[in-house]
Amino acid sequence: MIFSSVYAGHTVVGFAMYYFTYDPWIGKLLYLEDFYVMKEYRGYGMGSEILKKLSHTAVKTRCSSMHFIVAEWNKPSIEFYKRRGASDLSSEEGWRLFKIDKQYLVKMSSEE
Repeated sequence: MIFSSVYAGHTVVGFAMYYFTYDPWIGKLLYLEDFYVMKEYRGYGMGSEILKKLSHTAVKTRCSSMHFIVAEWNKPSIEFYKRRGASDLSSEEGWRLFKIDKQYLVKMSSEE
């Protein structure tokens, strides 16, 4: 999903990248992988409009919720989402984000 400020010139000022996934406890959900509005275009409602379109997509496709990750240092984004009803699962439910790098994936996959 790309939001454009000028239709004739197709100037891209923001985007959202998402996909659908399934959680066995809550069902189908929309996962927001990346969401960005250029700094000089923030504060004009473009981010809200993109989020509104994403919300419409989630409701239309029968998702139970939208999930995403926000960096701890990104306080403006955290507040942006909270003002729109987002819950911080790291503090409310104690979830933590983990990753396993490729070198460890290779190591585990080759173990007998």
